[in-house]
Amino acid sequence: MSGNPNDIQANFLEALVREQKIVWVFLVNGIKLTGQLMSFDQYVLALQSPTGVQVVYKSAVSTVSESHAIVKPRTKERPSRDAA
Repeated sequence: MSGNPNDIQANFLEALVREQKIVWVFLVNGIKLTGQLMSFDQYVLALQSPTGVQVVYKSAVSTVSESHAIVKPRTKERPSRDAA
């Protein structure tokens, strides 16, 4: 898929395909797609999701990231309404 050994994008995407990682693909319109990157070429990504295979044009992609757990900081406990 990559002819140039210095092609960072292709190297990153090839690693995601090879390792069968679950990824998040953020589109320029703000939509987040989640799935396993199956394949890619110069113009598109093929993403396997629970609903099937989605083909996404790279020109519509803002960011590709490995999925990870999001830890939200706990907020201060609110006093119960019955405490008064």
